[in-house]
Amino acid sequence: MKKRIIKAAAALLVALACFAALTGCTGGEPAQSETEKTVTAATEKAVTAELKTEPQTEEQTTEEAVTEAPALLESGHIDVRAALEYGIKSYFTKAKYCAVGEAEDEEEDKVITLSTDNIKKANLRSPYVYFKYAEFCRSAGLEAVDLSEKPFVVLKIKADGLNDRLFTLTASASEKDNESKKAEVFTKIPGGDGWHYVVFDFSAASAASEFSVFRLAFEQLAAKDGESVMISSILVCDKEEAEKYKENDVYTVEEQTAENYNLRLLQFNVQTENGNAAPFSVRSEMYRKFVDEIRPDVVGMQEVTTNWRNWLDTYVFNDSYASVGEARTKGGEANPIYYRKDKFELVDSGTFWLSDTPDKAGSSVAGANYPRICTWAILKDKATGVQFAHMNTHLDHNGNNDSTTGNNIRKAQMAVIIKFAAEKFAGMPQFLTGDLNNRKTTSKGETYALYKMITGERTVTAEDGKTYKMTLADSRFGAPVTVDENHTATMTKYYEENDKAYEPTREPIDYAFYDPANTEALTYETFLMSENGCWISDHLPVFATFKINKTE
Repeated sequence: MKKRIIKAAAALLVALACFAALTGCTGGEPAQSETEKTVTAATEKAVTAELKTEPQTEEQTTEEAVTEAPALLESGHIDVRAALEYGIKSYFTKAKYCAVGEAEDEEEDKVITLSTDNIKKANLRSPYVYFKYAEFCRSAGLEAVDLSEKPFVVLKIKADGLNDRLFTLTASASEKDNESKKAEVFTKIPGGDGWHYVVFDFSAASAASEFSVFRLAFEQLAAKDGESVMISSILVCDKEEAEKYKENDVYTVEEQTAENYNLRLLQFNVQTENGNAAPFSVRSEMYRKFVDEIRPDVVGMQEVTTNWRNWLDTYVFNDSYASVGEARTKGGEANPIYYRKDKFELVDSGTFWLSDTPDKAGSSVAGANYPRICTWAILKDKATGVQFAHMNTHLDHNGNNDSTTGNNIRKAQMAVIIKFAAEKFAGMPQFLTGDLNNRKTTSKGETYALYKMITGERTVTAEDGKTYKMTLADSRFGAPVTVDENHTATMTKYYEENDKAYEPTREPIDYAFYDPANTEALTYETFLMSENGCWISDHLPVFATFKINKTE
């Protein structure tokens, strides 16, 4: 009965306001009198009182329009200060290891806070909460934006004690965790004080028209209580509008000429999360600092899982970089190549499988532990105009080094690469990076056949009798200054040995090969990287610099 009386009163007040407006104007846009302002305010107060007295059920929200939204709640733009009057906080649901609150901010007035909460054990938790976007829009008299038409979501956000500043927004058709119609986008919240806009791009999502719920998550895997973010606005818009809010994270474009330009190449097996208990937040921070310091031009990587790829794309490599390379199996590891967009133009790229059927995804050499791949890219140097090919691979680990079975598998895999390179990159400067799971020297002091295949001491014969040859050089020996004998290993467990006698286990299994016919090796280094007892990987990064001699 009370609800009906309030609705009737509201309707009567609206009617009186309309009557006053009609009788008090002779044409044009009616000016609102003090009486009308009072009536309008009373109307809004009555409706607001109804909302606060009797919260609507989901069915009532769907069927009944509550009221016309204020100006600060435009279609597609949710101003949190205004939205709090409409109970937006109650539409943040199913929070896990996360608490939703409200706070006062000097710059943004009232804001929503999302804080990590009730975390008993670190390294295993990614706190999250769902926001029922479409349902809130209906409750506030708004029309939810169709993400297939405007696929960019922009949050105005401020971090407070956030450990790693990496955040995820997942859009889906419902709150079900196993929802098939969903898309996940990672982003980095800029460090430092103050408010920032972060942009989530759902333009590649296939079911965007059905998205109605957002899942906000602290993607840390190392969360602790008391970390939080504040949100003051939520904007759903098109690409043109989103570009206005994007904060680019790029390196200053360096002066480049053909005379002074050197190529900085990094090879790194980052190690999957299954083999390294250190949190991604710690490992990625080490890697980002390293990348900021050496600023490689091209990077070849191995053991890049889906989780690692998200962190690398979002946090480690900034907007100066792009990458190519697909996973060896669906959801499996990739060997991506990252390159500086300001320095290179991508001419062509691809991934092939190391098998008798290299174009068949998931195929492998008989006996291999996993399908293995080679990712490649042809890049054009904008400073010199020179095009070069970069191949990046990870050979099988079946039978380490001296195992005849393992050696034969790796030789068969390398033969596929050599044949592909001979047919695709003939006459072009070439680089080969990778974890080959193979040293240069056997325990008997001889050179492995695999190494000879790469450096041209052995040819590859195909089934049709045609022969192929690769003649690359090892940058460890080609550079004028290299690391000392006790620090040549690229596996942490073999890195530093005090024994003066020669020991093959101290040799690298990670390489950066180059074409000596047209390229000079300038430097070669490896780096042992750890922080607070956490190793970044069980491998060391290999960093080499080169000069490609331009040929006509």
